[in-house]
Amino acid sequence: MKKLALFMILALILTLAGCAAQAPNVPPQVNAPPTNAPSAMPTEPIAQSVSGDDSAPAVIIATNGEHTLTGAINGQVLVTAANVTLILDNATITCADASAILGDDGNGQKKLQELTVKLVGISSVTSGAKHGIQGKDNLTITGDGSLEVTAVKDGLHAGDTLNFESGTVNVLSSYEGVEAAYVNLIGGSLTTHASDDGVNAASDEEGVTPSVTISGGTHFIYSGSDGIDSNGTLTISGGSTAVLIYAPRDGQTFDADRPATVLPTLNLQGKFAAGDVIAVFAADGKSLCEITLDTAITAAAFTLPELVNGTAYSVTLNGAEFQSVTATTTVAAGMGAGFGGGQGGNRGDWSGEMPDWNGAVPPDGFAPPNGQNGGNFGGRGERGNAPIPPGNGTAPTIIT
Repeated sequence: MKKLALFMILALILTLAGCAAQAPNVPPQVNAPPTNAPSAMPTEPIAQSVSGDDSAPAVIIATNGEHTLTGAINGQVLVTAANVTLILDNATITCADASAILGDDGNGQKKLQELTVKLVGISSVTSGAKHGIQGKDNLTITGDGSLEVTAVKDGLHAGDTLNFESGTVNVLSSYEGVEAAYVNLIGGSLTTHASDDGVNAASDEEGVTPSVTISGGTHFIYSGSDGIDSNGTLTISGGSTAVLIYAPRDGQTFDADRPATVLPTLNLQGKFAAGDVIAVFAADGKSLCEITLDTAITAAAFTLPELVNGTAYSVTLNGAEFQSVTATTTVAAGMGAGFGGGQGGNRGDWSGEMPDWNGAVPPDGFAPPNGQNGGNFGGRGERGNAPIPPGNGTAPTIIT
């Protein structure tokens, strides 16, 4: 009986040892929040110096709540949970072959996804093939930090609604700077540097009327085509916005398919050279806006809270009187730059090349973002963009 018991114990030990030897490699879970943690609980940093390979995400976030990314992340950050606040705390995310941050369940589900990106410190995202940050449905940008975005396609992209609430975002290079069915610029400071539209509202979904609404913040829209393009409505009710067009074709500062409602706006058209200084003054000599152009432009529009509709303002170019421009609130459907003011001078030569962007420097309450200033849409149909499939290389960090 003793020999039988001893034999059974020995067999059990050998079995356990064999199971341990055959255990598969499990993707690491770095500082994952406890399973019983409330969704609003801030977490410790969950990624630092993480790398994926060319065919797999580096980080997968699969649970709701707040998650913090910090340090260098080489590969895609994939968010599959339905309600996530992603805190970028001095993070550098680089993805060579897909969107740097992607919100997508990967299963084509119709469940609404809410992705919030909260900015802390100085961060950057770079995509070598697609969007900088792509939300499956709703994407919100908030926080008091800054973010630089470099993308081949859109800098910020959402399938439904994109809310820009606070923080400083500089889209240094992109096809379209910001794109969603509904774009709401509520606060903060956004700079776009786009080869096509700076801000675009569009959707291929039947029954959807796209919209761009600007109610606050300070925004610099550098664009190679239309500055602010809405395939539906355009409303500017607050904030300070400068639209600067360096289009090799006939780009428009505002392009809305339906009649737009905007604050009083000054419009300039002509050829302005890189390094030119455009300034706007009230009748009493107060400086309202001053921008030093980093690149040649062909049109500009300034929407400022101090402007009064029907009032003339003095515009100077490099310190010399350039022209008097009357503020207007009239933007007809599909109407571009040049309304409400005379033609500008023929300053500089326009080469049509995409310029490097070192930023605009307007004073008196129209300050640009800190640091360097930036400068195929399917609407909700882009929900079908599946994340990069898992590869055979480095396993992703899975946050559960």
